[in-house]
Amino acid sequence: MAQTAAPGRRPGLKQAWQRLMENWLRRRAPIHPPLKLAYRQIFILPTRFGWMLGLLMGAMLIGSLNFNNNLGLLTTFIVAGLAVNSMLMAFRNLHKLAIRGGMANPVFAGQSADYQLTLQSTDARPRPSLCISHHRNRVGLDIDDATTVSVAVPLLTQRRGWHRPERMRIETTHPLGLFRAWAWFWPDRPYLVWPQPADRPPPLPESGGSPGGRDQRQRAEGEDFYSLRQWREGDPLHRIAWKASQRHQDLLSREFREEQSPELVLTLDRAPARDLESRIAIVTAWVLQAEQQDRTWTLQLGTVELGPDQGPSHRKRCLRALAEL
Repeated sequence: MAQTAAPGRRPGLKQAWQRLMENWLRRRAPIHPPLKLAYRQIFILPTRFGWMLGLLMGAMLIGSLNFNNNLGLLTTFIVAGLAVNSMLMAFRNLHKLAIRGGMANPVFAGQSADYQLTLQSTDARPRPSLCISHHRNRVGLDIDDATTVSVAVPLLTQRRGWHRPERMRIETTHPLGLFRAWAWFWPDRPYLVWPQPADRPPPLPESGGSPGGRDQRQRAEGEDFYSLRQWREGDPLHRIAWKASQRHQDLLSREFREEQSPELVLTLDRAPARDLESRIAIVTAWVLQAEQQDRTWTLQLGTVELGPDQGPSHRKRCLRALAEL
């Protein structure tokens, strides 16, 4: 299984900080779905707009006390009361929210994997203006009363293999945007990333198939007789079928084809590349080409042999084996 950090490399400051935060949050409450958000998992801080409003209210309070302005004091207390209530509503927008599931279909390296999550309001309250973020990717959603909503969080992929999603964050600034309430969680179900196929792979290796198969393909210019056709200028004289031409009263020429089995044997040794990743990319492209051409192929990776078979299911098994190398 592919790891986030390369083997033998010391984790950086970012990885150490994430591990420290994960251990701290794990001691407070569960962090892996399925979970229900409780008060120990929800954090609240003012937004930039909230800090500016707080500074403004502080200045209004000092000015109203200095000049004994009752209307200014009343305005300050009303706005402060609204701010405190908005903080409570932001907390309630996340409290008792259930997060379940988590999976993503395999994709090729470099593509975006959609990690599916299921959210549900367990106390029959609407949850507007929710947002799930993973790095710079953000997905907004609203939840109605006691409904279950599925959301796909895009994950950027770069390397083949199995990967575990990093921490995700669900947040809300409902209702006034003065406070941001958020919670962290770590999906624990890994997702698979297939190798990226080569852009311009070489042709499929045609040798290695089992001769004598039922379904056989022909290529031009072989040694086996295929059929008779109309004689064309430039055909050699020894290919003219004189008896058949006399019988049909037309000049016919014998056509020869080379019979070839559609079963392919794909191995890393046949890929013309020096490093392992380039050979894996070429074999990945060969697997896709074989499926597009409706061919039957066998994938050999050391002691592992997949096939002979064809079709989408066989393609997925081969791509998984290549990803797990």
